[in-house]
Amino acid sequence: MEHSTSGPAGLKDMRRSNELAVLEELYRQSPSTRTALAGAIGLTKPTVSAALTSLISAGLVEQVASSAAVSKYGAELFQAAGRSLPVLGLDVGTRYIRAQLAGLDDRLLAEAAEPVGDLTLNGIIVTILRLRKEVCREAGIDLRDIQAIGIGIPGVVHPETGRIEMAGGFEGLNGSALGEELSELLGARVFVENDVNAAALAERRYGACVEEDDFAMISVGAGVGAALVLSGRVRRGRRGSAGELDLLFSENSHGPILADPSSDAMTAYADSLLQAGGPLVAATRVTSPIELPAVFAAAESGDAFAQAIVDETARRIAVLCSCLVAVVDVETIVLVGGIGAAIEPGRAALEGRLAELVPWPTAVIQSTLGRAGTVQGARSLAVHGARREIFARNLGKTLYTFP
Repeated sequence: MEHSTSGPAGLKDMRRSNELAVLEELYRQSPSTRTALAGAIGLTKPTVSAALTSLISAGLVEQVASSAAVSKYGAELFQAAGRSLPVLGLDVGTRYIRAQLAGLDDRLLAEAAEPVGDLTLNGIIVTILRLRKEVCREAGIDLRDIQAIGIGIPGVVHPETGRIEMAGGFEGLNGSALGEELSELLGARVFVENDVNAAALAERRYGACVEEDDFAMISVGAGVGAALVLSGRVRRGRRGSAGELDLLFSENSHGPILADPSSDAMTAYADSLLQAGGPLVAATRVTSPIELPAVFAAAESGDAFAQAIVDETARRIAVLCSCLVAVVDVETIVLVGGIGAAIEPGRAALEGRLAELVPWPTAVIQSTLGRAGTVQGARSLAVHGARREIFARNLGKTLYTFP
């Protein structure tokens, strides 16, 4: 009969906690010495040494090789495993599918993008396979070494079943379990997330909200969606549909609840004003068929008709902001998407309307990551998912939680 040689559960948990603390510090700062690690996380050098031994055996930490393996004081250097444990992030967008390959240390190794073509599930998977091959070839990574894959998609991902719904124009995604199907095909764990949630996660880790534990993100473009980050974590809701603002614009017997600021809605609004005529129309350079980028550009150059369209868009966005502030009391709202990122000409209208609706200051800011936010968030999901699973598989009970 075999006997366990492990100590009491409390001691084992303490070792896991120490190992995790050392690993997280190396993710934050690599390479580092035993002394620096001990000082940074408040452990003794022998405790750090024991943790490093376990982490090296698990493949999560590497001793720095070659002549750089010794610091200027003669101490050995250690670093978190990077390109030896790669992960893949993907953004399945309305215009492009983007890919980023990174090491487990979250350092970017390669990236690529391809225009959206076939919107069927098979077409999306084929494009993903091409991009995966391309970034791995560029980085010199074996396809089989990918540890995890994160994907941002324009739809709702059920937290229990993983099935995708409300995927807009991506009818091939609706009803599919993309994560499960790709995991079986590629032999790696796949984490699927709503695209705005992924972008908010990236903004929290790399962008304008690094210091913010509570904020909301609103994406306005072909569609409208939101993400909520509360206490530093993305809140997805019971069905994964938190932030599906498109539901507020659905036509019914009483009309929509709120006015829609999406590109189709604002194009229709602008066209109706153009057809109605009037002094502003007589003086405008905007012509039919309406192209919103041209309308926003005309507003920046002083076109009064174009400015009226932008201001109406901004006021509609302000109403959405006020709804989120009323429900979750955030002080910061980040705007993304084709329209959200271009709304600056309507800043005065947005802030004026928001001030009418909300009796306290609310900062509405632009994303610092822009179009790259979703793929960066998907990459971050893959990084943290892989870290958690490798730690659990090789060292035991993990203390990692999803962001």
